[in-house]
Formats: sequence, C-alpha cells, structure tokens
Amino acid sequence: MPTEYQTEWDLSRFYSGLNDSRLGEDVSAIVPTIRAFAERFAGRIANADTETIIEYYHEDARIHDLLQKPGLYLLYRWSLDTQDLDVQKMSGALEVASVEAGKFTLSLEQEWKILGVERIREIAEDSRLAEHRNDLLQRADGLAHLLSESEERVLLAKSRALGSDLSLHEELTGSYLFDVTVDGETKTVTEEEVRTMRSDPDRTKRRESLRSIRHVYNSRQNQIALSRIYTAVVKDHVSDVELRGYSSVMEPRNISEQLDNTTVDTLLRQVRENAHLMRQYYDLKRQHLGLETFEVCDALAPVGSSGRKFSFGESVELHLSTMREFDTEFHDLSVMFLREGRVDVSPRPGKRGGAFACYTKNTPSFVLLNHTGEIRDVSTLSHEFGHAIHGELSQARSHTGFDSPLSLAETASIFSETLLADRLDQLLEARERLFLLDVRIQDMISTIFTQIQYVAFERRVHEAIVRGEELTYRDLNVMWREERLAFTGDSIVHDLPAEEESGWSMIPHIFRSPFYCYAYAFGNILVSSLVAKYREHWAAFVPAYKSILRSGGSERPKTLLAKHGIDIDSQEFYAGAFSEIARMLGEYKALLPK
Repeated sequence: MPTEYQTEWDLSRFYSGLNDSRLGEDVSAIVPTIRAFAERFAGRIANADTETIIEYYHEDARIHDLLQKPGLYLLYRWSLDTQDLDVQKMSGALEVASVEAGKFTLSLEQEWKILGVERIREIAEDSRLAEHRNDLLQRADGLAHLLSESEERVLLAKSRALGSDLSLHEELTGSYLFDVTVDGETKTVTEEEVRTMRSDPDRTKRRESLRSIRHVYNSRQNQIALSRIYTAVVKDHVSDVELRGYSSVMEPRNISEQLDNTTVDTLLRQVRENAHLMRQYYDLKRQHLGLETFEVCDALAPVGSSGRKFSFGESVELHLSTMREFDTEFHDLSVMFLREGRVDVSPRPGKRGGAFACYTKNTPSFVLLNHTGEIRDVSTLSHEFGHAIHGELSQARSHTGFDSPLSLAETASIFSETLLADRLDQLLEARERLFLLDVRIQDMISTIFTQIQYVAFERRVHEAIVRGEELTYRDLNVMWREERLAFTGDSIVHDLPAEEESGWSMIPHIFRSPFYCYAYAFGNILVSSLVAKYREHWAAFVPAYKSILRSGGSERPKTLLAKHGIDIDSQEFYAGAFSEIARMLGEYKALLPK
C-alpha cells in the first residue's frame, strides 16, 4: 500500500487534544451563542416574511458550523476508546451545554407553530428559499406534534437522563472481552475478533465463537442491565409518541425518513411475504455445507473458499480500481480520505466495534473500520467509503438540504459494495466465486429480511409497552425467538430455549435509533433498481446517479426518485429486488455438489 495512505485518524484538524483550550472554549460558547440567536429572532418568526426566513437560515448555518466541531471531535475520540474517562467527562459537559442551550430555542419553535402550516408551505414555494424548501415542508409536517413550550422544556430536561442510558449501552458492550478456546489454547479477544470467528470454515470454531458471545451477553447481570437499558429507551420513545399524538410507534421514524406510513407498511409486508427466499437460502446453504441440520452457528459459515486473506492495502486497491472504472471522481475522493488521515483501520481494545462513516455539512467525511482481512472487510470498506463519498457530493447543498434521510443514506454504500462484488467475481477462481456468491446472497438476506425481522421485534416491544406491559429480559428473549421463527421457519435448528435467546441485546441500532433498521432493507431494494439501470444504460446512469447523491436531503425520496423513473410505491419496485435474489439462489442451487 502506498506510504502516503494513513491507517489512523488524524484529528488534529479539530483540536490538538482534550486539553486544547479551544475545545473548552467552544463548549462554553454553546449556551451564549444559542441564547443570542434566540434573542435575535424572538418575536420575529410568528409573523415572518421571506426575508426574515432567509436571515434565519443564514444565521442558523453559521451557528451549525460553529457548534458541530466539539461534538464531532468527542464522538471520534470516544469511538477510538470507549473507555476513555476524560472523553466521557468532556462529553458530559457538552451534553449539559446542549440541553441548556436547547431551552432558548423552544420559544422559537412555538413561533413557527403560530406562523402556521399553511404560511410555512406558502413561504417554501418562494424560489429564494429553494435550498430550504424540503426543510420547511418537514417543519410544517412536524408542527402537529409540537407541544407547548412548558411541555417541551420538561421533555428536553428529561432527555439528559435518557442520554446516559443510550451511551451506557455502548460503554457497557464496548468493555466486553471474550475468552475463546481454540486447539486447547484459551485467549481473550475483542467482540470484533470473536464475531469474525462466526464465519470460520471450522464448525467447532464457529460453535466456540457463539458459545463465547453467549457466555458474555447471556450472563444474568448483563441480561438484566441490557434489558433495563432497552426498556428505558423504549419507554421514552413510547411516551414521546403518546404525548405528541403520533398515530403509531413507527410514525416518528417514518416522518424523519420522509416516507409515508403506507410506504413503510408496504415495505414491511412485502419483505415478510417473501421470507420464503430466506428459508430457501438457509436450506441450500445447509446442502452446500453437507450438514444434516443447520444450526445458528452455521448462518455465517463460508461456502466455497475465499482462498486468501486481504491485507488492508489489497482491499484499498480493489476498491480504488473499482471506483476508477466506475467514475474518476469516486476514485479521487477515496484516495483523498486515505491520504488525509480520515480512515481508522484496525481493531483494538476499547475501540468501537463495527464500522461507520460520519459526514456533516462543511466537515470532511471520516471512516471507521475494524479490518481483520476477511473478504467481508473488503466489502465493508467499499460500503463505508460509499457513505463518505455521498457526504462529499452532498456538500453543494445548504446545511438544511445536506443530510438525506436514512432511507436514502444507504444508497451509495450498498451500490459501492455491489460494484466491488461484480469486480471480485471477475478476479476470483471457481471456489472463490462460489464463496463470493454466498457472501452476496447472505448480505442481501441480512440487509433485507434480517433487518425487517429486527423492526418486527422492535414494533412488538414498543406496542407492548404502549399497552402498559412490563417486560423482563426473558420476555424480550421469547419475543425475539418468535419473530425470528416467523422469518426463518424450521430452516434453522435453535439450540437454546427461547427464554435464553438474547440476540436482540447485541443489536446497537435498536438502542440508538428505534426502527432505523428498515432503512437498510429499503436501501438494498432501491439499489437493486439502480443496478438494473446501470447495467442497461451505463453512460446515462452515472450522471443521474451522481445527481441523486448530490441532492442530499433537498427533496423527499419519493419525489427525487420519481424524477429518475423509480416509483417506490409500485409492485415493480419490490419485485425487481426479490427477482434478483431468486436469480442468485438459482445460480447457487446449480452449483450444489452432484
């Protein structure tokens, strides 16, 4: 790998360290800055004209740029070491300042309510506010759920306590270490490393990996703690739903995703009705593995052979060559991330598990990986770089039109992953191609069916809390098993009683962002449509695709995609994705040993 590529984050663009006086000054500036902003517009929003709204957004953008810096820095420092007490302390100070500052904007939100839905929608049509139009329409949609100023103050104060619950989940699970015994030798590993063992060709090692994970997560003290944290998160969400008058527990997420309730209901129904594809995959995989029974530990078992480990340098070059062939701008942006110290590569104790990309308006994209050399890590690299590229292309938008809803935020990541898989398929030998085909099907099964199973579990738990039920970790475990069976049927043999099935407690998204996971399913189905268009009309597709990414969150998904010939409410939108899975399963079946 070229020496100019850096493998650790360079955070010096933010601050020199936690003791940098500018960090403390920026945190201290939050409250007076927001107070001055609120005072500047007090009494002006309720009767605002277009000029006032333009001034409001201009000042709001300035403050956004000023105040996001300490938050991003502390997020990145915490991600590198979730056990750093100094980071936790400074993050607590930032949280206190943010909650206090939020009190000053509550009266402004009430003024927007006085201005009224119709007037806001009228102002949104002014061409001078084109960049903020979608934000204004979203604001109008949300006014129906805005409470009185005194009620909003109570909820804001309560949010500080909940914030500790959210961070506690990641702090707790980030401290977990796992003892695994392989070939008579016991060693202690991180969660990222023990999860990598779940895809080992050796069934004994897969079983040991699952045993080790369960030993930690299924301990009575951890189950009690994690269930308490989760039900606290759910109760807070449910109380918000009830107080604000939402029609369902999922409506807040649907509004934030800018998707109609009916669109999301269609997504959930279509995926559930096609869950037979998931069961078919597991049965075919059992046959490929030559197993009489298919156990939980076999779900991630490799089929075929990867034939090699991929160094980070090799993974980078595969991604870059794929991007270069697709579009030079995608390639050049990827190189920039690597040269500027915006990618942190290797797992280490305390580091947050998994991978993510973070990007905001007027701030460079950063990528966190936990690269261990598996072929999945190559795909993960392309996935997260796709996110980061999306962030860079969206920079042309205003701060209100920058962030796309999560329903579109997975587009670039999954599309990049798909391009990489196509390239790998051309380079690998027969056994390796079988391995890659299995990985691709497995990923589609996971990102469509498994993610919707998570959502089905979430909805069931949230609705139980709405009914006033108190749920123990055993209740959650049983619900998890029942929803799992609704999708997998008897294609998997479960080796634990339902009361001990704690898989829900290992899913960070359900703690951080209720119902977030359906965005993955929607994104994968959308990418199936985009890939079909790419293969049919490459020359016309690339600029259209980049136009979608550059649009950021400036338009609702349904409106934006309709401009490019995609109707997200149509039967064809879903049929294309399920047909592609069925086609791949047919290829998979044809490769079964005779």
